[in-house]
Amino acid sequence: MDLRALLRDAPAFHVDEGLRPVSLQASTDVLKTIDAALGPGQRSVETGAGLSTIVFALRGADHVCVTPAVSEVEKIRAYCAARAVDLGGVRFAIGRSEDVLPTLSLRDLDVALIDGGHGFPTPFVDWCYMAEPLRVGGLLVIDDIHLWTGRVLRDFLSEEPGWTMRAEFPMRAVVFEKTAPMPALPEWFAQPFVRRRSHRAATPGHALRKLWGLARGARRR
Repeated sequence: MDLRALLRDAPAFHVDEGLRPVSLQASTDVLKTIDAALGPGQRSVETGAGLSTIVFALRGADHVCVTPAVSEVEKIRAYCAARAVDLGGVRFAIGRSEDVLPTLSLRDLDVALIDGGHGFPTPFVDWCYMAEPLRVGGLLVIDDIHLWTGRVLRDFLSEEPGWTMRAEFPMRAVVFEKTAPMPALPEWFAQPFVRRRSHRAATPGHALRKLWGLARGARRR
């Protein structure tokens, strides 16, 4: 089985408000990005579950899927069993991402997909725990940028040092490459996106910037 066959099948692993089966898959462009980026034994993580989970499995990734939806996991397992898709490299971590991600020993990730909860502040929490273990050169995919939370995270990273946008699929998703090691989360005035949108009276002076530089130097030592 490959991505084309999966898209033809278009299995519905989710349900709508009336508990009717519905497909809430990541965009085809996102699935193609994952398919092209990964090979056997590479490491990946996602929040949310669905067709993307199967693509990670098809690529032979050492993958962690974080989701609270046990019924969706059961449907994915049944679909894969019926089509001889090997889920041996996929680990399902059941629970809300803000509870589960801090407990995982993630490292040297090649791809991280944020596509779980979209309410504030869930996508930002997901990024916080995925960003550091993502290797330099690894890809961060943010789905559903038509929603406010996804859009703000995209805009924040577009200005943040160490992140470079590699692709954007309008009103759907964005792909960033991590281009520098992730430092400890900086203060607001060291984040261009936040600094530019903060009140002029709050702009720190030279002394505050100097203290911040000293603090970063102490952490590196």
